[in-house]
Amino acid sequence: MIVYAQGGIILSILSILSKISSIMWDCYTMSMPYRNLLLLGILLAGSLWIAATRVRPEQATASPTMPATMSANAEAAPLPNHLAPDFILPDLSGNPTQLSDLHGKVVLINIWATWCPPCRAEMPMIQAAYENYQDQGFIVLAINAGEQQPTVADFMQAQGLSFPALLDQDGKIAGLYQARALPSSFFIDKAGVIRAVYRGPMTRSVITATVEQLLSN
Repeated sequence: MIVYAQGGIILSILSILSKISSIMWDCYTMSMPYRNLLLLGILLAGSLWIAATRVRPEQATASPTMPATMSANAEAAPLPNHLAPDFILPDLSGNPTQLSDLHGKVVLINIWATWCPPCRAEMPMIQAAYENYQDQGFIVLAINAGEQQPTVADFMQAQGLSFPALLDQDGKIAGLYQARALPSSFFIDKAGVIRAVYRGPMTRSVITATVEQLLSN
C-alpha cells in the first residue's frame, strides 16, 4: 500500500510539473512578483518530489522481543527467522570452526574490524555477556573482516577479549551475511535460526535482553 501511495503522489507531482512547464512561456512576460510566485511553485513541487521518492534508510536494529513460539524459514539467509548460512572459518590458532557444529547453543555472530570505532566500543559489552552466559550455552563468534592474524590477535589480547575470533580474510562470509556496515550482529537460536539482526553497534541492554530471551526458549 505504501508503494501505491507513493506512486499516486509521484503522478500528482508530475502532473503539477507538466502544468507549470506548459505555462512557463506565457508567464515569461509577467511582472517580477508573478515570476517569483512561479519560482516558488517550482521549488515546492521539487521538494515534494524529493520527499516522495527518497529511499528510506534500513532500520539499524531489530527488536529484542521475540514471541514464545517462533517459526523458521527453511531457506538459509542472513535474515530473521531464516536458518543461518553455514560456514567454516579458522580461529586465531588456525583451527577450523563450523557454525553448524554449534547447534544446541545460542550464538552471536559479530562481524567487525579492529579499525572500526563502533566495533571497538561494543566489544567490552559483548565480552561481559560472554562471561555471564557462556556457562548457560552462549557463544560468541567474532568474525574479523579482512585483517591478518597478528593484527586481530594483538587487539584481542590488548582488550582482554576471551571469546573466539575467526578470520574472514577474503571477506566471503561478510559478503554471505550481507554485512554492508560494521559491526553487523546476528543472534542465532539453539536450532540454528537467526532471531535478531543488528546493523550497527549494540547497547548492553540489547545484548543482555536478546541473549536471555534466546536462552530461555
